[in-house]
Amino acid sequence: MHELSSIVILILFIIAAFLLLAPLFMVPLSPPGIPLLLVFPVVLAAILTFLIVFSN
Repeated sequence: MHELSSIVILILFIIAAFLLLAPLFMVPLSPPGIPLLLVFPVVLAAILTFLIVFSN
């Protein structure tokens, strides 16, 4: 179980770094569209589901 939790923590750090650093490399030509705004809650819901399922 220790190995799985370290992998999950690593994935969370990678996602957080991407969310923080991605706007620096993208030139915003327009406000983000609806599909892009829907990606973030879906990713967070998938991570929470993964954690809940594998924590039992």
